[in-house]
Amino acid sequence: MSNADTDRAREQPYGWVIVAVSTVALALGFGAGGVVSVLMKPLEEEFGWFRADISMAYTAYSIGAALGGLFWGALSDRIGAKPVALVGSVGMAAGLAALKWQGAQWQLDLLFFLIGAVGFACLFTPLTALTGMWFNARKGLAIGIVTAGGAFGQGIVPYLGRLLITELGWRDAMLVLGAGFLAILLPLMFLLRPAPAAAGPAGQAVPRDGNLWNVPHSVTLPWLGLAALFCCICMTAPQVHLIPLGIDLGCSPQSAAGLLLTVMVTAVFGRLFFGWLADRIGGLPAYFLASLAQTSVVFFFTQTKSIAVLYQLSVLFGFGFAGVMTCLLICAREAAPLRLSGFAMAVVATVGWIGMGLGSYQAGLFYDISANYRLSFANATAAGVVNLLIVAALYWYRRERNSTQGKAVALN
Repeated sequence: MSNADTDRAREQPYGWVIVAVSTVALALGFGAGGVVSVLMKPLEEEFGWFRADISMAYTAYSIGAALGGLFWGALSDRIGAKPVALVGSVGMAAGLAALKWQGAQWQLDLLFFLIGAVGFACLFTPLTALTGMWFNARKGLAIGIVTAGGAFGQGIVPYLGRLLITELGWRDAMLVLGAGFLAILLPLMFLLRPAPAAAGPAGQAVPRDGNLWNVPHSVTLPWLGLAALFCCICMTAPQVHLIPLGIDLGCSPQSAAGLLLTVMVTAVFGRLFFGWLADRIGGLPAYFLASLAQTSVVFFFTQTKSIAVLYQLSVLFGFGFAGVMTCLLICAREAAPLRLSGFAMAVVATVGWIGMGLGSYQAGLFYDISANYRLSFANATAAGVVNLLIVAALYWYRRERNSTQGKAVALN
């Protein structure tokens, strides 16, 4: 039996239950942030707010997810993922339902901050870390499936939200969404279980204070966080502003929501693919390839008025953007000791969420300045290029350090 077969045999079947629960939870959690995109037009029409100001709600959500992720990620390492996830299920559902009664920008921002901090943050890092600890040889595939759920949720929740807004108005639509989230999430969280003792690849035990990169995590995690900052600035312009861009180009609101849905449905397959790829070539090379695919497409959204071309670009962007989050989390899992899995993912995700918030606001601000999205998406592309340079430098540093250490061992 091969080493990979041995690792698969060691993995327990209940791990796939954890994958299923986490997939649904991240689908709804990521989808909750995407609700900002379908609220943009209704709030602009009812209150006369600028898009940069409405985009601040997503920034508040991102900041909440970032700050909350540090706290809940570290807490889940101590008390387990289940109690933290129960808090998040209630917090996220309550925050969405409360949007029905908001009538001022500060209320909108506060509610989305709470949805991020006491809702999504309780689900994202704890459940992703828990999934990674249930698997050895197929860790990348498992995390890929879970994050694929997030991609699907970012498409389907805004799409359903747009349907509800058309039928019920935006206030009642938010109340229905909140109730639906609670009914789905709360029962699922009781299926969560702690992971069994974990091992490294090829059957080799990984010390709780060691990591798979053989580089101090105090060096690599800040480096990964910096890459995540610019990567997320790049990805957020299409995520938050693709629907209003489509409407500006003449799409109906439902067709414009279909663009984002196309991105996210494609992203399901992209996250599965890049998770599979990371198991074979490593998290960092796979992350570079996903980032390259994402960055190559972003600016072209503003260079066409063809609906067919916009849908084609949505497919291409979705496939590349998909692998970024999956591979970034795999990198954090590989670069940190097992005892710090939740905290490591939280640190990297925190900086990423800050990038998401900055990217969302910058895209809205540049739109308000120039009255179109060209400058917004050019800024996103530039951030993607910076991310690629950082990842390439980190890969070189890790290779050179390990090569030097290998030569020193050989000489001794």
